Amino acid sequence: MSTSGQVLSREEVSALVEAMQSGDVDTSAGDTSSSEVQPYSLIANDTTSRGQLAALEMINDRFSRQFRGSLLTLLRQAVKVTVMPFDVMTFSAYLKTLPSPCNVNIVRFPPLRGYGLVTLEPSIVYGAVDSFFGGRGGGSLELSPLRGFTPTEERIIQLLLESVFDNLREAWAPVYALNPEFVSREINPAFAQVGEDRETVVVSRFELELGSDVRGQLTVMYPFSALKPIRLLLRGRLQAGERDEKLAARWSDQLRDAVSDAELEMVAQLVTLRVSALDLASIRAGDTLWFKPPPSVKVLVQSSHVFDAEYGTADGNAAIRIERVLDPPEENKNGSDSAGAEHADESEVGNNAAARRKRAATQTGKIVGATAA
Repeated sequence: MSTSGQVLSREEVSALVEAMQSGDVDTSAGDTSSSEVQPYSLIANDTTSRGQLAALEMINDRFSRQFRGSLLTLLRQAVKVTVMPFDVMTFSAYLKTLPSPCNVNIVRFPPLRGYGLVTLEPSIVYGAVDSFFGGRGGGSLELSPLRGFTPTEERIIQLLLESVFDNLREAWAPVYALNPEFVSREINPAFAQVGEDRETVVVSRFELELGSDVRGQLTVMYPFSALKPIRLLLRGRLQAGERDEKLAARWSDQLRDAVSDAELEMVAQLVTLRVSALDLASIRAGDTLWFKPPPSVKVLVQSSHVFDAEYGTADGNAAIRIERVLDPPEENKNGSDSAGAEHADESEVGNNAAARRKRAATQTGKIVGATAA
């Protein structure tokens, strides 16, 4: 056999094929029950996904404690909220876990992309309605698939959803600033097609108990693709904090280098003239336009007035000398309009006379001004 121990040589492969054709080597499957071969599904859940979302356990625990207090204020009844381990599964598998009918709310989680779901089982809705109007939370109606929620039930659902959003926002705040938004509502989970069937989703489950006989689940579904951009934040601060700081420092250095090499356009604006459309149409090559020399030259960087400079010559070349550095935000808010008006007033001086004298200026050639190219 070859010395590598892993790869057969050409002669060994030929000998093995001949032995299989002659029957010297048994090619039947045989009994593999005691072998080390195990079935593997290529579409099974990614077990590494849970490790990338360690901080989600902390977020869910914080949400459950805050949501319990909000429900006490809203329903005037103590509600037990139990956190279930979050699941990572396909979107189609998640929809199969939802009862039908069910309160399914399609939501967004800006600034993350994509759509998620927040669901409430009907038993929770009926119990909340009963408790909100002074009962003990024992509503036990069964919702027919042909019957939707009443306007009163819809209003209670909206109050519950707003409480969920507020507490999700606070629970996520130490990790990442989410701002949940309501999009639409469905009663049949099959109609809430916000992702592909095999798309991976993260599902947080919370068991709610109102009174002694009302139980149901609240679920919050996040698309895993939406959480990928912040997966470093969700790995847990103790495990990845030092690594994240190193990545942030390296990214800061790379960004600084990229910005330093960026090319910017700098324009020294000597003067801006205002002429009428009639005068503009009559301008010809060689005509001279009169203007009053400005006290300083405006230096624009990417169309923003950043410097004031003095125009002159240096070593026989035209040059400008920076006299004042302006603060761009202050200039944009307070000074840009007034500065533009000042230069406009100066440039307008003599414009009417320019129209009358430009022909004479062409003949004499001794008038100081800007020569049109």
